[in-house]
Amino acid sequence: MHEQIKVHVVKYASSANLLMRYRDPILGKQIARTTGTTKRREAERSAAKWEAELREGRYRKRSRMSWEEFVECYEADGTGGLKPSTVNGYMDSLAAFGRICRPSSVADLTTARITGFARELRKPYKRKHTRRGETEPQTVTRSEASVSRHLRHLKLISRWANRQGYLTTVPTFDMPKRSSGARRMKGRPITTEEFERMLAATESIVGSLAADSWKLLLRGLWASGLRLGEAMALRWDNQPECVTVRLDGCKSVLAFDADSQKSGKVELAPLAPEAVELLEPMQRKRGYVFHPQRRDGEPMARHTLKVSKIICRIGKAANVQVNSVTGKSASAHDLRRAFGYRWSRRIMPAVLKELMRHASIETTMTFYVGQNAETTAEELWAGSGKVLGKVAPEAIPAPAMTHQKQLEN
Repeated sequence: MHEQIKVHVVKYASSANLLMRYRDPILGKQIARTTGTTKRREAERSAAKWEAELREGRYRKRSRMSWEEFVECYEADGTGGLKPSTVNGYMDSLAAFGRICRPSSVADLTTARITGFARELRKPYKRKHTRRGETEPQTVTRSEASVSRHLRHLKLISRWANRQGYLTTVPTFDMPKRSSGARRMKGRPITTEEFERMLAATESIVGSLAADSWKLLLRGLWASGLRLGEAMALRWDNQPECVTVRLDGCKSVLAFDADSQKSGKVELAPLAPEAVELLEPMQRKRGYVFHPQRRDGEPMARHTLKVSKIICRIGKAANVQVNSVTGKSASAHDLRRAFGYRWSRRIMPAVLKELMRHASIETTMTFYVGQNAETTAEELWAGSGKVLGKVAPEAIPAPAMTHQKQLEN
């Protein structure tokens, strides 16, 4: 890239001094600056020095690139190979930084601006639109996870800008510190009784013609532990960007294409016995496994977000609340949580990690094995017949007999 740069000395009528300019091979624009002299020989020496700096990558004038140009450049050149959902996340963070900090150039990606950005993100704000059941937009506060996500995206973008020569110095990022007890589920594993209530409430939300197709999807999520996007991509035959079912009794597996799952890796994962029992009677040679329908019984578009919203409506209709603080109703992911919790009582953490396809054993230990410890503690109290601060009558030991009483008996 740098070897294509050639700096020329030119004379503009509007300038007393000679100018030197070149065409930026990345931006496709003419970049000019004054030589500070009217003498051509001195101007040519300055131009030669500038050209050498540009070709060696030592010149960092591109930090004056406008913010709008930088955002366009990053979207075009910095996101290659990333999944569309990942690209959307990075662009959302750039948009949030632009909206809050109003930068004029890429050079405004400074430590001070980043600190101010994080401070503004933590302030309460009013939603632009009302949600179901609200009479007016509510004032809410972003979670620390959201703040951390924006900062993490900007940190990666800043490093890319520095490597490209657009940003002279990478700003310092003070990432939020997560306490040891901060990682909690947004929802919770639902019980079998709650799941049955969701099945019973399904027809009231999707209609009688579509009810069976939605109940099958719910049962599939409950039995397989798949994320909703993975379940919507589940096929009987092998296709790009899909998950393939390979039924073979106790050797049944799921084959994940790199673009079909959260980790972005090609992977084989075991299929739980309950899922094998559900899928075997309906096995086909090709096509998608699940086909949620519209109220008129016709197949609906395979739009994960729309399907997710309908499942949330089913959870609300069934009165299954999974977060008492936020009032959140059961969602598709709570079915996955229920699957993980059920199996966490039966298998070792390392096996559960493989079954749930967690990237880290820490996730498995925190969300499932750690919760098991709490449940086990409750069972110990229930099994002992004790109530906190009291002892059940049948659990009170009989008074010890004296030596005389023992002889008499």
